[in-house]
Amino acid sequence: MSARPLPRDYRVRSEQMTGVYIAVGIGAPGVLLTVLNMQDTPAWVKALVIGVVLVFFGWLVVAAKRCSTSADLKGIRVRRFTGTRTLAWEEVQDIRAAPNPSAHTAKNQPTVVSYAYDDAGRRVRLMYVDDNHVDVAREVDALRAAWEELRGPDWAQDPQALRRIARHDVRDRRVRKTYFWTVMVIVVVFVVAMVSLVAD
Repeated sequence: MSARPLPRDYRVRSEQMTGVYIAVGIGAPGVLLTVLNMQDTPAWVKALVIGVVLVFFGWLVVAAKRCSTSADLKGIRVRRFTGTRTLAWEEVQDIRAAPNPSAHTAKNQPTVVSYAYDDAGRRVRLMYVDDNHVDVAREVDALRAAWEELRGPDWAQDPQALRRIARHDVRDRRVRKTYFWTVMVIVVVFVVAMVSLVAD
């Protein structure tokens, strides 16, 4: 595999956007009705809150559609909710898939996500290069092949960046372990409470 598959573009699937529309369609009216039914609240405060709510939900829809990851001969560009990050191929220290530490916090969260690591070892989440949208292994392999070809003959890994990447891995493992044990404790407490209620 080489850079020939470039450019690559990853965007939200239409089914995922439908979920965003549904969430906004349910959430916005509920919040607006709550604000309108507030007693003893000046009209200008209600108008201000309604304006903020409408702007927020509108921004949420636009931002979800705007987010993307693209790769071309120059590098990788990631458009996020709060800005755009561009990495030239020679800046990239690694590209890899990883378990999503927040996979169990919501129903439709991806279980596998992917990251590019910059020349300081900071990771950049590759939007929509996850197992909700693509075959992650295939796409990461394609991006890695392009990176290995286009990063230049003089490219070398930065030891400090590698140490920071290793620290990310350790922290992620700790987060997953902590989450697992927290869930186990909650389950045990729930079971003990149910047994106590039945015994009583």
